[in-house]
Amino acid sequence: MANQTDPLASLVHGTNPQNLIENVVKQRIYEQMYWKEECFALTPESLLEKAVEIRCVGGTHGGQRKATKFLCLVLKLLQLQPDKEIIYEFISNEDFKYVRVLGAFYLRLVGSPKEIYEYLEPLYHDFRKIRKLCVDGTYSVVHIDEAVQEMLTETFMYDTSLPRLPYRHTLVSVGRLKPRASALQDEFEAVRKKLEEKKAKMEEEQRRKREENLELEKMEAAERAAQVYRNGGVPSGKAGRQEDRGRRDDLGENKRPRSGRNTSPEGRGTHERETKSRRTGGSTSERTKEGDGGGQSKEDLAIQEANALRAKLGLKPLRM
Repeated sequence: MANQTDPLASLVHGTNPQNLIENVVKQRIYEQMYWKEECFALTPESLLEKAVEIRCVGGTHGGQRKATKFLCLVLKLLQLQPDKEIIYEFISNEDFKYVRVLGAFYLRLVGSPKEIYEYLEPLYHDFRKIRKLCVDGTYSVVHIDEAVQEMLTETFMYDTSLPRLPYRHTLVSVGRLKPRASALQDEFEAVRKKLEEKKAKMEEEQRRKREENLELEKMEAAERAAQVYRNGGVPSGKAGRQEDRGRRDDLGENKRPRSGRNTSPEGRGTHERETKSRRTGGSTSERTKEGDGGGQSKEDLAIQEANALRAKLGLKPLRM
């Protein structure tokens, strides 16, 4: 009688609830002294006292594959099949973390997909550490959210085959579940609003700078137009260049022909003779000027040449 399922218990997934535990593992549990002494005649209320005493989770361990107390209590819950409200209280218990994991694992075995996702996903935010007894008898440290993730994604856990669980997005697509809302949604919204405000400020600053640059360009264009108007329709740079060109034209510097030079042999000879005569005539004129100067100093000659140049330009002569 101690190993039989409660006659009032209903089938789970079309079978006896105890059949959810592997037969070999179940026989190991029946042989445990903890099962025979501590789990005998337990009720759903008294089972909570035993669950509070749990200090690790796991399946079987050691050379003889002894079952853990955690797995013994899971099998006892399958025998008793307590009300779902009791299991929900196990899961919502924040004082005893092993009681929470026990209720979550039991609900993963017997619950519907909607119940499993609705009651196990909130445990993602429980980051407390728990001890896990490994197969070789050593302990490892895991977090509750890691254990819940393993329950929802794996098919074998604690030496127990887990019933198949549909993907969450499949249940959402058929309308059996709502889209998952993250606990950090409010913080995400606050960060998103800050980023949007920062982006808006940057765009406003860029727009203001563009407007300022346009105003500066308009002012510069207006100044250039005013300068052109003052120069008589010619830009300032061109006006200076044209004035210099006009002075050179007055002095006869730009009257030399730039094209039309005769490139024939006769033409080259004539050009060479003209160049030689100009050189000879220039030197003769210089000697004549030096002779005419007589007793005048070089400064007087320089002043005379400057006065002649200023007379051509229409300027007043320098004083001797």
